[in-house]
Formats: sequence, structure tokens, C-alpha cells
Amino acid sequence: MTIEELDNYSEKVLDTVSKNVKYYRELKNYSQMQLALDIGLNGGAYLGRAEIRKPKHHFNIKHIAKISKILNVPISSFFEPIEQKDL
Repeated sequence: MTIEELDNYSEKVLDTVSKNVKYYRELKNYSQMQLALDIGLNGGAYLGRAEIRKPKHHFNIKHIAKISKILNVPISSFFEPIEQKDL
């Protein structure tokens, strides 16, 4: 595998995680601000940028572990593509 292929794969994983964080956050009726504060961030801006995958903004494994516990969603669910539905 080339570096480019690995980079593309990792970007797809980050996209999936971001979509799933937003999906489960909305499903559990959490605002970006509340979830951000609950995982130890000072405000909702970073979480919002990570959800829409602004350049250089993504969730790290510590974020995902905390979000998993707070939303009561298995951590593996954030890495599995899901059908995005309008909530």
C-alpha cells in the first residue's frame, strides 16, 4: 500500500468517526456544548469543527473513549459506517 492510499483510508476512518459522533450525539439529545463540556473541553467549538471535519480537526481516541462512556454507546460503534438518518 502506498502512503497516499493509507492517508485516504485514515481520512475515511476519521470521516466515519465524525459522522457517528454527530449521529449518536443527536440521537441522545446532547448539544455540542454539553458534550464538549462533559468530555473536558472548554467549549463546543472544537467538537463542532471535528464533527464537520474542518481541516486539522478530528477526534482523538481519548475523545472517542469519553464520548462513548457519556453517550453509553460501544466505542466500536464510532468506527462502523452507519446509515445516516435525519433526526
